[in-house]
Amino acid sequence: MRALVIYDLTGRIWQIIYGEEEVPQGLPAAFVDIPEGAQLERMDVTDPDHPKPVFSYLPESDIGRLQKKVADLEEELTSTQLALAEQYETNLALQEEVTNTQLALVELYEGKEV
Repeated sequence: MRALVIYDLTGRIWQIIYGEEEVPQGLPAAFVDIPEGAQLERMDVTDPDHPKPVFSYLPESDIGRLQKKVADLEEELTSTQLALAEQYETNLALQEEVTNTQLALVELYEGKEV
């Protein structure tokens, strides 16, 4: 998520503002895209003209792992359902071919008797 970060000359962050469009005059500030699950620790100001954000990532919680597992399983279930639907359609087509073959055999058999 994009945020305006106001920091000092050491890189310490003093304020993070979301939804702001203007950079304050006279204060070191930068717009930073903060990735999901990341925490902005500080700004790397070794090159004052090009400060870089430094992130840390919190360990994934049990709930987060379970949510990811549920999403993965839902995706796998959808793939399996699609494969089953394709197999069902194939079986229907084969069943129709068998029926047509049986009807053709009956016609041949009946035609032979005459």
